[in-house]
Amino acid sequence: MAPARPRFDGSRGAALLLGVLGVALAVALVSTLASTSASSPAPPNTGSPAGVGPSPVGPVAPETTATSIVPLGPVPTEVEAGGTTVFAWEALDAQGVRVPTFAVPGELSVSESGNGSTALAWVNASAYGPLVRASNGTFPVPAVAWSGGVLKLSIVLGVAGAVTVRLNGSLFPTLPGPAALTVLPDADHLVLYRSWDVHNDLQMSNRSYSGFWFVHDRFGDPTPGASLYVEFSTGSSENASVVPVLWTTGGATGAWVNYSAGGAAGGTLSVVDGAGAVVLGPLTVPAAPAAPPASSSSLAPLALLGVALLGVGGVGGIGVLLYGGRPRPAPAPTGEEEELRRLAEGRATVVELLRRAGPLPLGEIEARWEPPPAPPALADWVASLVTDGTLTATLEGGGPARFALAERPAEKPQVTLDEEALERGLARRDAAVAREDEGEGAGKPAP
Repeated sequence: MAPARPRFDGSRGAALLLGVLGVALAVALVSTLASTSASSPAPPNTGSPAGVGPSPVGPVAPETTATSIVPLGPVPTEVEAGGTTVFAWEALDAQGVRVPTFAVPGELSVSESGNGSTALAWVNASAYGPLVRASNGTFPVPAVAWSGGVLKLSIVLGVAGAVTVRLNGSLFPTLPGPAALTVLPDADHLVLYRSWDVHNDLQMSNRSYSGFWFVHDRFGDPTPGASLYVEFSTGSSENASVVPVLWTTGGATGAWVNYSAGGAAGGTLSVVDGAGAVVLGPLTVPAAPAAPPASSSSLAPLALLGVALLGVGGVGGIGVLLYGGRPRPAPAPTGEEEELRRLAEGRATVVELLRRAGPLPLGEIEARWEPPPAPPALADWVASLVTDGTLTATLEGGGPARFALAERPAEKPQVTLDEEALERGLARRDAAVAREDEGEGAGKPAP
């Protein structure tokens, strides 16, 4: 009879079943504990000793791993008003490696270095878009403006001078240093905003134009060293000349615009800036009048000359008979001579008024004008006296400019001889002596 063998089939199946049930219960218990810990609030930190219990710091956010905010690439130091300037910063960790997850809000300030006032500017974030200036003068920078741990901002400045750019943020690990920027005026986009001593004689026979224009850029900044271009176009040809923009009084800049037609053709006169935009004109320049056609005559040239001489002699003889021995009235002044006379008299009156009363603003000069009211051209007369150095203009306490006589070094007196006036005087003296001689001869008896 075969030996008996122990039977393990039933007990092995039961053990396997019990193992599976134990594993299932363990998984369910772990899942229950995990869901309970996730739904319930974390217990408050009770200050457990180091190395015992949970960490007192807790979980660390990715953006807080950065330890410094530094400029990325070279920092701009000079730019032209109206031009785009790019500033960039990056977040670095303790090892100097960029932290691509860093993204926190901040603010950008753009101010004038001299007085700290808000500077005219426009800001655009590369990863976000245009930034709107807040009521406190700063540009809020949202967290989404950061991209890969880098903040890149494009700034357009609308003021010339020294400007300071600062990036701030209460959540920044460190604050980057301010950037000092020199903003140059926009020398290409110019504006002519006031003029004086303008003579537009383009419609006259001399076809000329002259006048002084004050100039600033499109943001209102003075533009020393810029250039204007005076262009004359006939439709088939163009002729241009360069006019420099220079400093004038009161911290302003300006330029003299002068033109005289050099040929008989007509056209248009324009003044353009460096960007090619027309800032004055176009002004019409007429063509020179054609010379009258020569009249046909059957007389020989010598005969025509004789007739002309006879006519001149006859007119001269009649003039001698009518006006001989009597002083002739001075000819009536022309319009241009009258304008020059008013300019000279007005300038002299302003100088005399300031010599008596001392420094005065323009409004006080107008109030003291005799007889009132002051002429409309008074401001132009004062400006011309300031330009040629006769007057000085000073600003005190933000009030209106006060004009005063410029101090000039004593000069030796000079005498200028007018030869034509001398000859006219000698002629009058000789004529008077001749008339006296004729009268004395008539009273003496004949020898």
